[in-house]
Amino acid sequence: MGEKLFEDIENFFTFLDECLNVNLLIAEDRIEKTNDQKKEDEDRNKKSKRKGLFDEILDMHMGLGDPYIMIKEEKGKLLEDVEQRIISCKLCELHKERKRAVPGDGSPTARVVFVGEAPGFEEDKKGKPFVGKSGNLLMSKIKEILSLDRSEVYITNVVRCRPPQNRTPERSEIEKCSPYLFEELEIISPQLVVALGAPAAKVLLMKDEKITELRGNFYRRSDYTVFVTFHPAYVLRNPNVMELFNEDFKKIAEFLRST
Repeated sequence: MGEKLFEDIENFFTFLDECLNVNLLIAEDRIEKTNDQKKEDEDRNKKSKRKGLFDEILDMHMGLGDPYIMIKEEKGKLLEDVEQRIISCKLCELHKERKRAVPGDGSPTARVVFVGEAPGFEEDKKGKPFVGKSGNLLMSKIKEILSLDRSEVYITNVVRCRPPQNRTPERSEIEKCSPYLFEELEIISPQLVVALGAPAAKVLLMKDEKITELRGNFYRRSDYTVFVTFHPAYVLRNPNVMELFNEDFKKIAEFLRST
């Protein structure tokens, strides 16, 4: 009887010991899982805080706006002011016979500006520069050789009203009208100004040489570089110079790639 009781007590303590070990293992496992969970929670909280800070900085940045867009909008407003003054201008006699004055057209932040002589028949009718046959030729070269759209360049003229029978503008007309051109250039601040024909070249460079002596060359001014080529209307009347015209545009493309 005593031996059986001893065996039962020994078995009982063995049972307790086994249960205790199992419980300890379970407790340790739970502690490890709890610690792991705490670590995961801490990491999650840190990430959440970092994300929140990033979002806050991003929101602040977005609130400031894109500086490039802001500059473009401001330049656009300044050009609109010049445009309104051109439309209502009566400084020379050309305004008496015009249908519409022709301000410049294009991007306020253009890298390259094209300057012609004066509006023609189609331009006078539509109030927009280079929209006739010569404009079609000019745009074909801008797209094909420069890989630019009209919206990426700026196109303007020395004189803003059509001279009778498309004659060359007189000196007095150029003197009255050319300040608008220099206002446009000051606002846009382009890298390159392309003079299309002798009248534009003479105004921009203050030189009196013939177009054949000036064309195909770059001339550095304090604010921008001037390049001289033929007026598209001249090219249409003289197809034999088309290859030279193409070569000039290839030079323009190379200049824009290198700056």
